[in-house]
Amino acid sequence: MALLEPYRIPGLEWLVLKLLVIAVVVVVTGVAITVSSIVGLIRAILRKRRGGHSIAAVVLAAIAAALAASWLLYWAGDALYLHQNPIDGFLAINSAICLLPLSWLCAAIWANRRPDRFAVFERERL
Repeated sequence: MALLEPYRIPGLEWLVLKLLVIAVVVVVTGVAITVSSIVGLIRAILRKRRGGHSIAAVVLAAIAAALAASWLLYWAGDALYLHQNPIDGFLAINSAICLLPLSWLCAAIWANRRPDRFAVFERERL
């Protein structure tokens, strides 16, 4: 009768659940950073046109850029640790994902810049 019973690996369900939770967290974080970067980039451009300022946008963009950069550095470090070439297609995909929050950060800083910053410098020089 033991031949008819399914083979059970102890702890497999727990391992599969942990892997599923980790995968869901990674995907949700990636989607959240991507969507927030796109929305933040659009809002920064509109804010620059209106002449508004937002320090919170710069802080959120810096957090998103730090998360994306740490993700990129983790995978590059992991490839180096495993004695693999870190310059591959996976690095290109991660770099593209990292560039979106960096562009949001640049746009947020650009939107918070004083509009007459260079004009004041030119007046002081003369």
